[in-house]
Amino acid sequence: MRWPGPLRRLLSQDLSPGEQGERLAEKHLKKQGYKVIARNLRSRLGEIDLLMLGPDGRTLVFVEVKTAKANRQSKIPPEHRVGPKKQRKIATLAAQLIAKQKLTGRPIRFDIVGVDLHDDRAADIRHYAGAFESPW
Repeated sequence: MRWPGPLRRLLSQDLSPGEQGERLAEKHLKKQGYKVIARNLRSRLGEIDLLMLGPDGRTLVFVEVKTAKANRQSKIPPEHRVGPKKQRKIATLAAQLIAKQKLTGRPIRFDIVGVDLHDDRAADIRHYAGAFESPW
C-alpha cells in the first residue's frame, strides 16, 4: 500500500495517531498563516496541544486537536469529544499560562481541529476557529 506524501513521512516515524493528528493540524494551520508558539504545553492539570499566534499577528490561539482513525467503530467525529469539562480544563490551563508568562492584553481564542486518518488517502482536517469561549 502506498501512503500519501505527508502521511507517509509521519507514519514512518512511528507516531501515535494523536501525534500524527497534531502534526497534520499544525501543518494545516501554518498554511493558513498561523505561527507556532509552543507544542504540548503540560502542567499537572493537563496539556494544551498547540499554542499559536493567529494570522493577525496578535491573537493567542489555544488549539485542541482530536484525532481518530477513519475505520473506527464510532461515526462521531473526533472533535465532538471536546465537551464542556474538557473546554473548562483548557480554559483553566490557558489562564494559568497567560498569568505565568504575562501574556495579558492580547486577544485569545480557543480552536478545535478534528483529524480523521485514512490508510489509503490524505487525512481529513476540520478547523473550528473560536469553537468555544472561556468561562472566565
